Amino acid sequence: MSLRYQIFRAAVRLTGVKKTLALPQEALLRKMGKSNRKRGFRLPEDQKSVYGDRAISGKYHCLTMQADVEKSEKAILFLFGGGYLMGPDGMDTAMARRIGWQSGSDVWFPFYPLCTDHCVSEAYDMAHECYRQMLREYKAENISFVGASSGAALAIGILLHNNALGRPLPVPRRVIACSPGSVPVSVGEREKARALNDKDVMVDSAFMENIRGLLEHGQSVPLYMVSGVSGDFTGLPEIHFYYGSDEALYAEAGYFAAACGKYGVPYRLTVGRGMCHCYAIMPVFPEGKAALKEIIQILKG
Repeated sequence: MSLRYQIFRAAVRLTGVKKTLALPQEALLRKMGKSNRKRGFRLPEDQKSVYGDRAISGKYHCLTMQADVEKSEKAILFLFGGGYLMGPDGMDTAMARRIGWQSGSDVWFPFYPLCTDHCVSEAYDMAHECYRQMLREYKAENISFVGASSGAALAIGILLHNNALGRPLPVPRRVIACSPGSVPVSVGEREKARALNDKDVMVDSAFMENIRGLLEHGQSVPLYMVSGVSGDFTGLPEIHFYYGSDEALYAEAGYFAAACGKYGVPYRLTVGRGMCHCYAIMPVFPEGKAALKEIIQILKG
């Protein structure tokens, strides 16, 4: 474990982000609402990419990023994290742009509806429609899904949703899932997450246990939308999972692996020993930088 990572981990612990996620629902929603007022959609004003705004279902935004005026043959559907409660900021779009530029891919970055005000089913419908629109411009075999945290769960979830709809869309080339979450619906999942809780400096295991009501918003939704490990993985493309061994969500790694094994889905599970939640897209310390380099090489291939 590098010294730079140890400093990073100590700094994150001091921010109190874990305590925020463990707040009661009303207090958590107030906190998220305050943060999201600064995180709405806007076209970047820099000259680092050719930006566009795609309308999805007539009411949602999808930021597109291209290195040049001419489209690339390859594209990435990038799904941000934030527990379905916090919107993306400039660091999220910068990371998506970096991954796209370094892998020779255009990027579609949907601002899917958050569960502060919407049922999670709306996020699934929006992301699925976004992928449908991508397929008008790129071949499925040239599209990769990349997601972090809740975005990683959604990257897999789009394909579970596609299966539930009767598979109207072809699957993409691959999925890169960094620390995908899943509401623990079994005693085993809850016990494993709680056992990891003291090591986790970002996400409290209680957050994953308590978030289901916020995701569902009083509606009846399919189980796979809150518990991805419970979905139908039939026909999914290769999935590359990245987890830190010191994150509560690592409790779900074995369940995702079991689902892939059950349905014959090729997968690879990379575990960063001693690493935190979403370390693989945090190139501010050597371990994160190495993992991100590997992800980009996979996307190039």
